[in-house]
Amino acid sequence: MSDLIKIHTDKHCRPDKTGPAAVTVGTFDGVHRGHQQILTALSASPSLARTVVTFEPHPQSVIRKGGEGVPLLTSTDEKMRVLCRYGVDRVCILQFNEALAQLSAEEFVQEILLKRLQASRLVIGYNHSFGRGREGNFEFLHANRERFGIELEVVGPFYLNGEVISSTKVRHALDAGDVETAGRYLGRPYTLSGRVVHGDGRGRQIGFPTANLFINHPDKLIPPLAVYAVAVEALGKIWPGALAIGTRPTFGGSNRTVEVHLIGFDGDLYDQTIELQFLKRLRGEERYPGVEELTQQMRRDVEESGVVYEVWKMGELDY
Repeated sequence: MSDLIKIHTDKHCRPDKTGPAAVTVGTFDGVHRGHQQILTALSASPSLARTVVTFEPHPQSVIRKGGEGVPLLTSTDEKMRVLCRYGVDRVCILQFNEALAQLSAEEFVQEILLKRLQASRLVIGYNHSFGRGREGNFEFLHANRERFGIELEVVGPFYLNGEVISSTKVRHALDAGDVETAGRYLGRPYTLSGRVVHGDGRGRQIGFPTANLFINHPDKLIPPLAVYAVAVEALGKIWPGALAIGTRPTFGGSNRTVEVHLIGFDGDLYDQTIELQFLKRLRGEERYPGVEELTQQMRRDVEESGVVYEVWKMGELDY
């Protein structure tokens, strides 16, 4: 059983805190506002080691036939950074595989929650379940709480404008390019990280140098082809940016690229990892008659991106 679990920690967490634990279990992809409500309940146990148990890879990528990956809202590193902002002491990542999927709910509680993590309090979402056949639900935990010696708290759904927030709803918003709605569901802008690689230099030739990104995680959800206003974290600073996800149709391209122009930046970012925060979708991808028309549109995109960034910086975007 010991090979099923490994403990990851983050510099923002407090991994040295040991002893009896308050534990929550879930995939937590996106760490959206519904998840944040669970973390707030978990943080109400400051005398216990507040622990999040999550999974890698996403359980559905193992359970689904054919091993098809699930588009991720957060990579493992991104998820840990966000989790640790909510008073979490430890993040435990279970390597999700067929062996773990076959654990019964009883084995999961006894071997992982009680034996390994010393759980004395368990906080779960209203629809969470675990163990073989998803048998570890609220009814199972409530019926056995005294035998397990665990205090149980169930956190209800988080509603926004009458809708229950979920990771699926965030994915649907992003798939539609609606990054503003996704940001409202997440409580912060959606982020995408990548390493800056060499491109063909066309942006620099027309006066708008871009950083071309290689996306670090193969399963990370990339919003659809469009131009977006973004905030860019690079070299320890935040810059306004105009991002194009597209195929460069004006130049006859066919492969998808992710390239961002950092407004006001003049330097070398090659091989640096930068993070994009999606603020607003500006327009869809278009093919222009020539370079002059494209340049004029890019000038408008950059101007609008700068305005959106300033509004965001003043805290006036609805996240």
